[in-house]
Amino acid sequence: MLVTRQWLCFVYIDVSDTLLLGVVRDQDRNWIVGYTRFLGVCSPFEAEVWSTLDGLIILLNKGYRRATILTDNLEVAQNLTDLSLEDSGIGILRRTQRIMKAGGNWKIKHIPRSQILVVDRLAKLNLNWKTSLQIFNEAPKEINVLLQEEKDSRWFT
Repeated sequence: MLVTRQWLCFVYIDVSDTLLLGVVRDQDRNWIVGYTRFLGVCSPFEAEVWSTLDGLIILLNKGYRRATILTDNLEVAQNLTDLSLEDSGIGILRRTQRIMKAGGNWKIKHIPRSQILVVDRLAKLNLNWKTSLQIFNEAPKEINVLLQEEKDSRWFT
């Protein structure tokens, strides 16, 4: 996630349909929090929506009410942008849409997967994958170089 003055951005990705990851960053593109969740078997779409929901809940619990959500999944971006599609048969999508409608100001932006290297690297670290939700208040040292590189990326402006 990125925060731009009053806006936060978070980036998320799923790995092998079993693990979701998210990163929240501030307006200066510094690490705020990262998170992972082991899901088991589910579709890539559902994993991306779960990641969005986790990110929203973490943000709301930290007092944030505005964020730009970055995703490499165009279908997720479209479904979360059009909040009038609440008749979806996917429960996690309906729940996420309700939270987005209930409060705050949330923007959705589609970006290429190649631009979310920090989350990709986080996926490769030796983390405890089998936890339901794992939160990282400090960035793992192994991704500090990538955090700096992404600060300069045009995708996060």
